Formats: sequence, structure tokens, C-alpha cells
Amino acid sequence: MSQQKRSIKQTNLQTHTAAGHQLEHTEVFDDNLLPDAAEIERLQKLDPSILEWLKKRAEKEQDFRHDSFSKRAEIISLNERSNRTLNLFGLMAAFVIFLVGMLAGGYLILKDHSVTGSLFCGATLLSAAGLFINRQQKVREKNKQAQRA
Repeated sequence: MSQQKRSIKQTNLQTHTAAGHQLEHTEVFDDNLLPDAAEIERLQKLDPSILEWLKKRAEKEQDFRHDSFSKRAEIISLNERSNRTLNLFGLMAAFVIFLVGMLAGGYLILKDHSVTGSLFCGATLLSAAGLFINRQQKVREKNKQAQRA
């Protein structure tokens, strides 16, 4: 492996009503598990058993990286599962609220309050449709942002 570079950038925004700033953070780090050959040769002159020690340390580092990646993947999986569960509960709650609103409107119509009942049912339908349309727009925006990144 070789050196890796991580960079964070933010751009300036200058208009007649607003001003922004630029932030750039660049990190370069060496990702080698073992030193280069010339350095190993110099170290081996000082201590003949240094190569075995370096190999053991490299194996431990590699095991740590694999374990860390596995834990990160597990955390992401648990987070996604909890998001799906919350979304499912939200949909069920929205359905129950929608159903109660429609039943209340129907009950008002049956009790000879046809204008109030019709308005209640219409408002329930419009609010439910508005929620789903807004949700679809947010999902599309997230997908577009994910494609850009």
C-alpha cells in the first residue's frame, strides 16, 4: 500500500446579500504496513530479529483493519435496519390517521353534516397526498445528491 490522501473542501460564496468562506483540509498519511526495503535493511543490521517482529506487527495491524471494517459495516447495517423500521412505523401511523380521518368524515356525512364531512374527507385526502408527494421529492433529491458524490 502507499500514501493516501483525504481532502475536504468548501467554496467561497460572494453576492450582494451574502458572503461565505473557503475551507480546505488536506490530510496525507502513509498507509504502509511495513517500512521500505532500505529501512528494513538498516534496522536488520541493528537487530537481526527485527524482520519477524515487523511481520507480526503488520499481521496484527491487518487483523485490526479487517475487524474495524467489519464493525463499521455492522453498524451501518443496524442503522439502515432501524431506519427501515422507523419508516414502516411512520407509514402505519399515517395510514391509521388517514383511516380515522376518512371514517370521521364518513360519520359526519351520515349524521347529515354533509358539507363538514366532505371538507373533512377532502382535507384528509389532500394532506395524505401532500405528505407522500413531499416524501417522493425528498427521496429523488437524495438520489440525485448520491449520484453526484
